[in-house]
Amino acid sequence: MRLILRPGKAVIVTTTPLPTDLRTFITRYVHSVEQMEILRLLAEDTDRDWTASEVFKTIQSSRTSVTGNLEYFARERILRANPDGTYRFVPESAEIHRLAAELLQAYRERRVAVIEAIYQAPLAPIRDFAEAFRLRKDNP
Repeated sequence: MRLILRPGKAVIVTTTPLPTDLRTFITRYVHSVEQMEILRLLAEDTDRDWTASEVFKTIQSSRTSVTGNLEYFARERILRANPDGTYRFVPESAEIHRLAAELLQAYRERRVAVIEAIYQAPLAPIRDFAEAFRLRKDNP
């Protein structure tokens, strides 16, 4: 629940959390709003092949970052990387396709909730990884 203050009145807005399977999908595959925008762009036009340059012009982000994210989604088998250097939304499984479609619907209807979920993804695996490299002085 959130309280939004507007001139002359306060509005209480209730938000329901995203379904668990969508939050899991976000945690696994979508780590930034830029990635969400790339996924949205390609998934909304499944009959089109996109170059990194075309995606960059639409997303208006860093060319290097856009290219890296397209390659990332191709490695994760959400996008297909074509031999001519283009990309198309062709998820590896029906389940990924379903979850991506549900995520896009949630992004259209509840953009703030999706963005919050992206940035609230658990950091425990990152902390655990960093912890493994911390130098410690062992007490005898």
